[in-house]
Amino acid sequence: MLMHYMFDENPGTHGLKQLAMKHTPYGDYEKPLEDWSAEYRRSHGILKEAFSYDLIPFDIMKNYAAMDTVVTFALYQKMRPAIEKNKRLLWVYENILLEGCNFLRQVESNGVPFNPERLEFAQGVMQEDITQAVAELYEFPEVRQFEKAQGKDFNPNSTVQLRSLLFDYINLTPTGKKTGTGAHSTDAEVLGQLADDHAVPKHILEIRQKNKIKTTYLDKIIPNLDMDSRLRTGFNLHSTTSGRLSSSGKLNMQQLPRDNPTVKGCIQAKEGHKIVSMDLTTAEVYVAAVLAKDVGLQEVFKSGGNFHSSIAKQVFKLPCEADQVDELYKDKRQQAKAVTFGIMYGAGPAKISWQVSKDSGTEFSMHDAQTVISEYFQSFPNLKKWLDDCGTFIRANAFIYSEFGRKRRLPNAKSKDKGIASHEVRSGINFLVQSVASDINLLGAIDMQHYINRNGMSSKIFGLVHDSILAEVPEDEMDVYCDNLRSFVQKDRGLSIPNCPVGCDFEIGQDYSFDKWDKHYN
Repeated sequence: MLMHYMFDENPGTHGLKQLAMKHTPYGDYEKPLEDWSAEYRRSHGILKEAFSYDLIPFDIMKNYAAMDTVVTFALYQKMRPAIEKNKRLLWVYENILLEGCNFLRQVESNGVPFNPERLEFAQGVMQEDITQAVAELYEFPEVRQFEKAQGKDFNPNSTVQLRSLLFDYINLTPTGKKTGTGAHSTDAEVLGQLADDHAVPKHILEIRQKNKIKTTYLDKIIPNLDMDSRLRTGFNLHSTTSGRLSSSGKLNMQQLPRDNPTVKGCIQAKEGHKIVSMDLTTAEVYVAAVLAKDVGLQEVFKSGGNFHSSIAKQVFKLPCEADQVDELYKDKRQQAKAVTFGIMYGAGPAKISWQVSKDSGTEFSMHDAQTVISEYFQSFPNLKKWLDDCGTFIRANAFIYSEFGRKRRLPNAKSKDKGIASHEVRSGINFLVQSVASDINLLGAIDMQHYINRNGMSSKIFGLVHDSILAEVPEDEMDVYCDNLRSFVQKDRGLSIPNCPVGCDFEIGQDYSFDKWDKHYN
């Protein structure tokens, strides 16, 4: 799987059976076992979901089990010489993927520490909130009008009914976003925009969010806890084209609700321990500053203080100190922040105009956005040159390598459709900063785990979530853990600003919400 990921980073292409059929002469060696299983279920009246492998006799199972080993070895013999021909891919395979795989096996084994009492409490409170919110929804006069006209109860889970309520009865103006069938969308983004104009879409959005937290997280976590109240889920190295980690299994750690403390507050350290979260700060911009060799942008990092305030001061030549920008020129700081992140993700004036307008609550036109982008690049010309050079390379070659050696194949960069080609180029540029920032975090975590193992520490790293490294740390190991993790993450791997390592922020608390749970539930 990991070697094939080096040759084709598209997710969903790395399964053993799939690779065996494509790259070995053994074909679909699983078919005899599947045929036997189907006949057994039919003759014994067993449903497919009730069938298990222990029902298969040894004589049928042995060939399938042996062939798993045969094709694994055959694929290794074919792929290993190929990967050794490319030193960059070989380095990533040996130092990031293999090391990362061993590290993540230990992370998965450590498990995420949950407080069962908090989970059950939150589950009950969330159900009460949902029930009350649904009852309040039916008190809106527009909903009553809808039910009277339709002659039936309003179902907020019915897209057709919701669309009719919002656009026919409340007479809200559609946002322009459409579904695949061409109908007006009523997804979370649309409801969020419509919520500024009426209370009903805001109310429905809140119901959806609470229901998702309950059904997607609380209801599923509780029955999947092991006897030690820890949940063991999966982390994947080979499931994203960007090179970032993904999570799957009993709990997707990458999709925990960020702004709601309910689930995070249930991730709680046992007595005598604390939850420690180490976050990289503006890591992707830091990587871009290094790769672009933009001295001006690097100086912003060296100056310290609030990064986005410093950027705003420099770009807009504000007549105040950087630490006064947020108070005196909040709008300028917001614009600078949107442009900074927008550039990393290839956003143009339209996207940045929408983002700033949404965040600030005031109109920020495309002309304004273009002006800010131009002023930004005047302040950081080497960044602009680097972005342009990378785009030119991608358009000419339809691939690009990250600084660590990952390869991103971008065939659509040569598409005749300019929109598709532009999107592919933006994806490639984003990959250059996103994958490197992720690898810096992963390599730091791997080094920390080696240190924990060598020194017999009890600290347990239990997750890598976006740019965070999460651990349950005994209080008497706290200083050693934090000092060493910072050192490993900030280690110069050839991608550092001199005398200014990438920023690390630590949060320490009894639970992963860092006291927001207590405030939320009083």
